[in-house]
Amino acid sequence: MSLFASELRRAREGFGWSREKLAEEINFSTSLIEKVECGNKAPSQAFAEGADRALATDGLLGRIRDHLLTQAGLPEWFRSWYDIEQEASAIWWYELLLVPGLLQAEGYAHELLNGDESKLAARMERQQILTRAAPSPPELVVLLDERALRYPMTDPQGMRAQLERIEAIAESFVVQVVPIDCGTHLHLDGSFGMAVLDGREYVYVDTPARGFVLDSPDVISAMKRRWDLIRAEALPRRQSAELIREVAEQWTS
Repeated sequence: MSLFASELRRAREGFGWSREKLAEEINFSTSLIEKVECGNKAPSQAFAEGADRALATDGLLGRIRDHLLTQAGLPEWFRSWYDIEQEASAIWWYELLLVPGLLQAEGYAHELLNGDESKLAARMERQQILTRAAPSPPELVVLLDERALRYPMTDPQGMRAQLERIEAIAESFVVQVVPIDCGTHLHLDGSFGMAVLDGREYVYVDTPARGFVLDSPDVISAMKRRWDLIRAEALPRRQSAELIREVAEQWTS
């Protein structure tokens, strides 16, 4: 994001504005503008559009952002969820067969992305929301099917490293395992996520072809019911941690 950062700074300084002035004009915090200008934070679509309007850059910043996200392997249909995920106050995710992106270890993601370094860098950058200082990290709850712990996405050492990473994340966030022999089949329909941003709720539904972001009240209500039924079958946090540790050890035993 260094190109976006330098062009944003150039445009702001060309207007003779301080970061505080730009923050006031586009309704984002000064600290966020500083992070974007230093290349430490990826800008959202709303940020790029607001800066383009305020700084009269004729859509330049938005085009740079789109170009950089394309280079990073983020398809256009995923970008709205990416923006939501980066700013959300709460994220709930259910995953059937693979470890979700926010929990992936670098080696696991490297295999999943076929060694594409730009995509790998983007995947790792997404995870910064879990360690950011301000705003505080989102409330994160992950329901992870036991199959994801046992599916050999990479070599045994890589799988153990991945499960140890999940263990570490589970110390700060909620990770619950849905056992293979659970009593519902609803979880077999596929992965999905839910998020809260500025008081609004969103759903992300994955399909083999692409993902979709939905915000219709009926869809959200239906997915919440599905979530509740799946979570009712999940192991408690402590038992989940014990199972994750057990399977991690099995990978290299």
